[in-house]
Amino acid sequence: TDQIQSIFEQSPSYDLRTMMGPNVDASLRNLLDQFDPPDSDEGTDISASSYNSQGASTFLTAGIECVFPLNPELRDSTSRLLIDTCRGDDTLFALLVIGTRLVTIVQPSNPSSQLHTSDLHLIMTFVGRQPGLLTNELWFPVCLPRFDSSGFLYAYTSCLDPVHTGLSIVLISGNNSTEQFKVFHSAADTVRSNLGLPPLSTVRSSLSASTSSYASSTRDDRRTTTNWSDPLHDDTDTDSDYDDDSERRGSILSRISASGNGASAGRGIAPRPTLGDRQLSMTNYLTHIPRPNSKSVEEKAQDGPFVTALKIALLPKQQEDILNQYLDLASAVHFCFRCDIYVQGSSGTSTEGMLTQCFGPPLSFPFTDAQSQRKVWDIYQRLSLRLRLGSSSVETCYDALDMFQGHDSSMSGSISNDCPMQSLLESPPNVHGVTYLQEDNEWLYVGLNGKFFELYATLPATVKPREGTAYCARLVRKLMGDERILFLSNPLTWNS
Repeated sequence: TDQIQSIFEQSPSYDLRTMMGPNVDASLRNLLDQFDPPDSDEGTDISASSYNSQGASTFLTAGIECVFPLNPELRDSTSRLLIDTCRGDDTLFALLVIGTRLVTIVQPSNPSSQLHTSDLHLIMTFVGRQPGLLTNELWFPVCLPRFDSSGFLYAYTSCLDPVHTGLSIVLISGNNSTEQFKVFHSAADTVRSNLGLPPLSTVRSSLSASTSSYASSTRDDRRTTTNWSDPLHDDTDTDSDYDDDSERRGSILSRISASGNGASAGRGIAPRPTLGDRQLSMTNYLTHIPRPNSKSVEEKAQDGPFVTALKIALLPKQQEDILNQYLDLASAVHFCFRCDIYVQGSSGTSTEGMLTQCFGPPLSFPFTDAQSQRKVWDIYQRLSLRLRLGSSSVETCYDALDMFQGHDSSMSGSISNDCPMQSLLESPPNVHGVTYLQEDNEWLYVGLNGKFFELYATLPATVKPREGTAYCARLVRKLMGDERILFLSNPLTWNS
């Protein structure tokens, strides 16, 4: 990064494409798309669309999206599996990701050596948008500007479960030797085995067979014409896969909650408050799980409890119901939440490092087009500036940017001078605050912050500002109470 910066300083018209490979254009477009309102026709690639990515919220909050809901004991035990399996003199970071969302991460205990959120975005965007990752191992150099802008690290990636969840492992080292690649390859195989997943060779054979079968069926389809009006092709029973069967649902639950003994499952999770007669705690989703069909249950029996929990968490209906309950709690149509969590050091003590995470639903109806979605993010940004600077005026913003450029810090490095707006958004507000904005007598936009959190929400204008602020405060309390299920609430280091 430093080398490229110096080139542009000497020759601003330099064509950077001469230094890049043939796939760089697609990678840059994927990175830009990550921070832009998505089109309505999203792709179906499992690694890219396992969830509806929030896009611009990760930039606004400088946070990482995590997979949810997950039993905290299961997530913690998987983190310790990475520590036991991948720890070595040359191993810097170990991550499990699904698409562009984080499952867990293990880092050095020194806060200055931990990954910054923007570097995590680079890693996960590159890995999550690589179509070849599903069946191949990748070993590539990567420059992480916030970690070291003057050199390269080397990342090994392999998809552990390309068929169902898209779960991938990322191992990063400063050593680019063949021996280090073999060490990472062996560690990934061990993690795959401990999670109850089949070997990579078996998965490749299965995918190849599926591809051949699909090609054959496609050729057969060209020779025949299907009569879709035939009653045999009438498939209108959409609820058959989710009918209520407490016995089977309970058997899946026992595997999801297994982390030693069933009595400890859900330990430490906040009590379930109610709104009227409706249960709102996300622990409800760990005990009331939609039942897949019997064939899927038999397939899940071969998986470990963590992979089973991931499959349940990734169900679209599961995701939609969870997010809708949070929206109903605040009478909102959309919200974006930021949470700062300390990285855990040795003996359970917290380091000075923070892992900033974000949570919220994707923008949907009535914000169905790119223009209306951009307007919402623009207003959220104005609220963010108000919370940080007391005003979102142009003059106030320029004064703040000048301040960042004039006062370089060890935590921000050269980013303060080169990208002052990014540093401004990454800096948490200094005081607790509340702000709101009403536009067109249609929507009420609320922003509030406190120690270690920020929330931005969109409510109908029929809700008065005072009531809207109270609803948002109630939502914050609920999200903080469900922190262990929604976020990586116990980020570990190699010494944990």
